[in-house]
Amino acid sequence: MNYADIKYPDIQDGTGIRIAIYVSGCHFHCPECHNKMAWNRNYGKPFTDETIDYIINKFKENENYTDGLSLLGGEPLELYNQEGLYKLTKRFKEKFPDKDIWCWTGFDFDKDILTKMYIENEVTRNLLSNIDIIVDGQFVPEKKMIDLIARGSYNQKKIDVKASIKSGKTVLLKFGDEDRFESLDSKPKVIFVKEFLKENPNESRFVPTQNIVKTIVNNVDNEEKKENYYQKQNIEKISADGYNKNKFKEK
Repeated sequence: MNYADIKYPDIQDGTGIRIAIYVSGCHFHCPECHNKMAWNRNYGKPFTDETIDYIINKFKENENYTDGLSLLGGEPLELYNQEGLYKLTKRFKEKFPDKDIWCWTGFDFDKDILTKMYIENEVTRNLLSNIDIIVDGQFVPEKKMIDLIARGSYNQKKIDVKASIKSGKTVLLKFGDEDRFESLDSKPKVIFVKEFLKENPNESRFVPTQNIVKTIVNNVDNEEKKENYYQKQNIEKISADGYNKNKFKEK
């Protein structure tokens, strides 16, 4: 098992201040993945007992104001990553039983994990016994929203792992920002703006922002999108990667 990076402090992957490990290896290859180099399971550094010691000691040094451990990738639940992460999470929970562990996975919790991996693999059962929250589902560019809490697209779900295992069915939790997309069909709360891709500034796509605004992208060529969103509310904020004021004009 290899890992791509260890980050501390991490304030975007889970609640509070965290230490995060990004493991190597992922077969999902989601479009627009921000960590493509970690698709290769051989990328990065070997994950060893010394790696675990480093994470435990780093957390201990900052325990009073650090809230938990986050497992990301790559894909933490690739079978070849699970044994190493089980060792890490076991030691972490022994040392810090009141701190939580979050894990991000492209696997579907209900279809792939709870009713398959968990049943078939002892290492999966061992690992999940130490994880508190799983954020499941692959990143879907068409469901991306700016500044979602702890995930990139709104199809991804927050799951209470221990409650799910106990009940035998997926127990969902709220991120706290679901109102931004749950009622889009009946009460739209967002507007599409044009985002210019970092990889190729000449290419763009429409991305929803989180606020009702009275402006709309000047050169939107889809009239249906224009008609489906409010245009007469005060601007609160527009935030998008590559935002260029010259591309927007107030009505």
